Amino acid sequence: MVLRRLYLYVVSAAALVVLAAGLVLLGGTILLFVFGDPTADFNRGSLAIFTAMTVVALPVWAVHFGFAQRFALRDPFERASALRRLYLYWACLFGSIAAMIAISFAATQLLQPVLDGYASSNLSTSQIGWAAAVFAAVWASHFFIAWRDRAVAGEDGPSATLRRWYMYIALLVGVLALLAGTAALLQVAWTNLALNANGRFLSGPAGLAIGGLVLWGVHARAIAIKHVADDRHSTLRALEGFFTVAVSIAVALAGASQILYYIVARALGVDNPGDAGTNLIAAAAAPGSQLLVYGVAWFLMSRRLTRDAGTQEADRQAGIRRLYTNLASLISLAAWAIGAGWLLWTLAEQVEAPIIGVSASDWRDPLSKSLTLLFIGGAVWVAHWRHAPWAADRQSFSRKLYVWAALLGSVLAVLAGGVGIVNGVLQQAFSANPRWNDPANLDVGHFLALILVAAGVGAYHWRVLRADASARPSRAAEAAPAAKAKVAVTSSVPAVAASADVLGPHSRHYTLVVTDATDDDVHQALSSLPPQSSYRLSHQEQTVDGH
Repeated sequence: MVLRRLYLYVVSAAALVVLAAGLVLLGGTILLFVFGDPTADFNRGSLAIFTAMTVVALPVWAVHFGFAQRFALRDPFERASALRRLYLYWACLFGSIAAMIAISFAATQLLQPVLDGYASSNLSTSQIGWAAAVFAAVWASHFFIAWRDRAVAGEDGPSATLRRWYMYIALLVGVLALLAGTAALLQVAWTNLALNANGRFLSGPAGLAIGGLVLWGVHARAIAIKHVADDRHSTLRALEGFFTVAVSIAVALAGASQILYYIVARALGVDNPGDAGTNLIAAAAAPGSQLLVYGVAWFLMSRRLTRDAGTQEADRQAGIRRLYTNLASLISLAAWAIGAGWLLWTLAEQVEAPIIGVSASDWRDPLSKSLTLLFIGGAVWVAHWRHAPWAADRQSFSRKLYVWAALLGSVLAVLAGGVGIVNGVLQQAFSANPRWNDPANLDVGHFLALILVAAGVGAYHWRVLRADASARPSRAAEAAPAAKAKVAVTSSVPAVAASADVLGPHSRHYTLVVTDATDDDVHQALSSLPPQSSYRLSHQEQTVDGH
């Protein structure tokens, strides 16, 4: 049975690829003759090849997929098989992404006369439109079949996972294309406005944004209608969301740091910061567009992730959240450390240069860049890092990776700084003519600044490492809750009837043993209970009611 399914769907997938390619290329070649293109006669050989691809692949796909359909209609287990869903969702993913690309090019061709002021080729527009129609038909037919299969046979386990792989990959590709196209469109429009130039090159970014919007909108709507309840706690939904947030954070912060650098550099008197020219409004077009578009995406996607996790957070979802948080903390810490080291490097040179009698380099541009990295990196690190989070987050593997990576980076930086200082001293000691006013002596202050920053980062994270280790429960304490829970469950059986009599007919009595947590931790963990529910925290010292 499995081998039969494997044979039918592998052949169907291969034939579908050949069929789709043949139809797209055959239609594009026929359109050369329809529009009377001068190159049409030179493509008669291609016409034969593309016709052969279509004529051969069509019956092969129709026969094999037809048999697969017959078996699926007879047997619900066949209809719900993972191999069938794998084929259907693969075809949906292939068709949807290919259709998005074709729609983007078609929209670009159609918008050229409106936005760019010059006519597009009717032949090219028709060829791209035909390709979009073919790929959209591949997607729509298989999406409809999968939709009917779900309605009849249901969907859970591996089948639901395959559907999520398809939908959230398509959703991710669509939203990234939408963001990139929108940011590029805003940048071009901003630049044209700042330079008082006529609108040019707007159709390409607009077409990409339209294609991404179609792909993202269709799948987001399908998920909202049918799958949001099942997918809200899925790992793939969280992974797609956190990946989008990570990209949005990186691009938005890059744009914000670039704008801040321009502002600080000009405030310090730098004439041409970053070779941006004299028109800083035009220079801010790219980073400003990135900040606006990806900043909005960051905000909206963070709200979706918060809403998903607010009801209940599965273990794998929590793992992805921790990985994202600690990765963002590590990257922002690196940016902050580079900015702090660069700042001290610049200041040390300005202080040391007059002492040893050499000329220091200009301090304004490096000071602008270092302050930008210091501010942006520090802000993001403070927003993501928690010195003492919940116990599960504190003992997570991703937090340990962050702490050890920070320690490793700081130790290596101290090592490099120490080598640099000793090398600078020994260079003069071993020199035939040692000079106090040698510009190379500035490296002593440079590397001393590096050591100070790295030592501070290392000392802080060493304290974090020791605090996390002391907060980790012992092996005996980890084994105790299981035994306590077993006793509590056994002893709570007669309490159910008593609690029902006291609290009402709809009450249920639960006994929960929690260790290594404060009252605030427990209140936070139980905050997702329904509004009408209540609970009572009891321990030796006091009793705390919560609603």
